[in-house]
Amino acid sequence: MACTLNRREGVVYEAKISFDPEKVKKEVETICKEIRKSAKIPGFRPGKAPINIIKKQYRNLIEENLVRALVPAELDNAVKDAGLTLISEPLIEEINFDEKNNNFDCVVVFEVKPDIDIKPEDYRGIKVTRTVRKITDEDVDKVVESLLNREAKFEEVDRPAKSGDLVELEYTAIIDGEEKGGNVVAVLGSEQLWPEVDEAVTGKKKGEEGEVTFTAPEDEKYGDAAGKQVTLKFKVLSVKEKKLPELNDEFARKFGAESVEELKSKIREDLEKAERERQQEEVEDKVVEHLLEKVEIPVPLSMLKVEIQAQAENQAMRLAQFGVDVKQISARTIAEMVKPTAEKTVKVKLLLEKIAELEGIEVSDEDVEKEIEKLAEMAFGGDAVLARQSLEERGLIPMLKQDVLRQKALDRLVELAEVEEVEAGKVTDKVETEEANG
Repeated sequence: MACTLNRREGVVYEAKISFDPEKVKKEVETICKEIRKSAKIPGFRPGKAPINIIKKQYRNLIEENLVRALVPAELDNAVKDAGLTLISEPLIEEINFDEKNNNFDCVVVFEVKPDIDIKPEDYRGIKVTRTVRKITDEDVDKVVESLLNREAKFEEVDRPAKSGDLVELEYTAIIDGEEKGGNVVAVLGSEQLWPEVDEAVTGKKKGEEGEVTFTAPEDEKYGDAAGKQVTLKFKVLSVKEKKLPELNDEFARKFGAESVEELKSKIREDLEKAERERQQEEVEDKVVEHLLEKVEIPVPLSMLKVEIQAQAENQAMRLAQFGVDVKQISARTIAEMVKPTAEKTVKVKLLLEKIAELEGIEVSDEDVEKEIEKLAEMAFGGDAVLARQSLEERGLIPMLKQDVLRQKALDRLVELAEVEEVEAGKVTDKVETEEANG
C-alpha cells in the first residue's frame, strides 16, 4: 500500500494511491458476498450465484464500493501526515482495477487549506481610528417621533389636500394613447405618486377633479410610462389628515415603559448599545481591511463555490423582498453579482482561522452553549434545547464552532490593535490635516 501526494497548482493536490493485492482481494470478496444477497441473476436463487459471475456482472458496482471502502482512510492518513487540511470533497480522477490480479490504484484530486504567510508582528499593534458619536436628546426625540408616526391615525378633513395628507384618487391615465384606470391611495409629499401628479393633487378638496399632462422622464420610477406622453385625469375621493397620538404615559406603556421618561431612557439605552456595536464593527472592519491589503490569501475554488451559492440565495431573497421577479434573472447573473463579496468572505474566514491558530484560540463547550443561547433568543423563543436539537439534526454544530472560533480571533485582533478615538464630524478634518502634512 502506498500513497504519494503531489501539489498541482495553488491549493490543488493529487494523491496517487495503490493498495496491497491481498487487502484488495479480501475487500472484493466481502463486497461480492454483500452484493450476492440481493443480486438477481437468471438461473440462480438470491444469494446462490457464484462469486465469479457476481464479479463479471457487477464490476462497476464492485469498483465503486472499493473506492468507498479503501480510499477515504488512506487519503485521510496521507493528508494528515503531510500536515495538510482537506477542505474539498475528493474527486476520483482515475481508477485502475485489475480484478484478476487484485491490483487497485487510483488518482484523487482535492483542495487543501492554504498556508497563509502571516506572523504575530503583522497583526499586533495595528493602528486604527474609531469614530465616536455621542447620543443626544435630539436622537432620542427622533425615535419618539417615529413611534408616534407609527401609531398615527388618518382622519377625514374638509379642506384642500397638503403634503402629509392621505388621499384616495379615482383616476384615468392615457399613456401614448393607451387608456387605463383605477383607484389609488397615497400620502402626498412621500414620493408615492409621480411628482407631476402629486403637485396636481395638492390643493384639491374632496370631490374636486383635475388633469395633468406631461412627458414622463426616462426614470425607472415611471415604469412602463418612462419616456412617454402621459395624460392623467383624477377625482379626489377623500382627504385625510394624520393625527398623532398624545405623548403620555399611556402611549409609553404600548412600548413596555411605565412613563414617557422611562420610554426615553430605554430608547437612549438602545441607541447607545447600537452605537457601541457600530464602533466595534468599525474597528473590526478596519483591522481586517488592513490585513487583507497586507497578506496574500489564496481563495480555494471549493470554498468560493459554497460561499457564492449561500450569498446568491440570500441575494435572491433580498431582491424578491423588494419586488424584483428573480425568475427573470439567471442564476449565473446573481452569482456574478455576489462573487466579489464571496471572495472577500472566504479570505476573511481563512485569515481569522489562521489568527486563531497562531494565538492558540480554542472553542470551549461553554462558548458553544452561549452561542446556542443567543440563537435560541433570536429564533426559538428562548428554548436552547430546541435550538441545539435543530442544529444537531442539520449537522450545523461544527459550522457554529467555526463561527465562534473566527469571532474570538476577530475579538483578539481588536484587543491587540492600537485604537484612537475620534469624535464623529472631526474625522474629515483629521484626514485632511494628515494629507496636508503628507
